[in-house]
Amino acid sequence: MKLIIQSIKNYLKSKKDRGLEPVFFEKIGDQKTSRDQMRKNLIKALEKNGWTIKK
Repeated sequence: MKLIIQSIKNYLKSKKDRGLEPVFFEKIGDQKTSRDQMRKNLIKALEKNGWTIKK
């Protein structure tokens, strides 16, 4: 099997070309974002997309 590594932009473009929409793709942080803040951002993004989080 041939493995192709592509950029995020190319990945999203190839999905769109095939008629598919990414169900969940949202940036939650970068290298300077703390781990705790990334966790909070991830929880907010998941809840926004219909997930329920048990505390």
